[in-house]
Amino acid sequence: MSSTCTVQGKTAWPELLGQNVEKAVSIIEKENPTVRPVVLNISQNIPDPDPVDCTRVLVFINDNNQVALVPIVR
Repeated sequence: MSSTCTVQGKTAWPELLGQNVEKAVSIIEKENPTVRPVVLNISQNIPDPDPVDCTRVLVFINDNNQVALVPIVR
């Protein structure tokens, strides 16, 4: 999925795959304070929220509270 956002600073965190959600959220907030992480559980079949929000980082986690998809601004 491509993003239509123009954001200052970092917009994707591939290095957070498999990390604990609390650690991941902390890193995202530190590395780009202009965005806010939104945590969603991938096993709950939640579709990507609409509309695109350029201040939001979607952090999809699994049932073990680990990051399951690359967190990105969308």
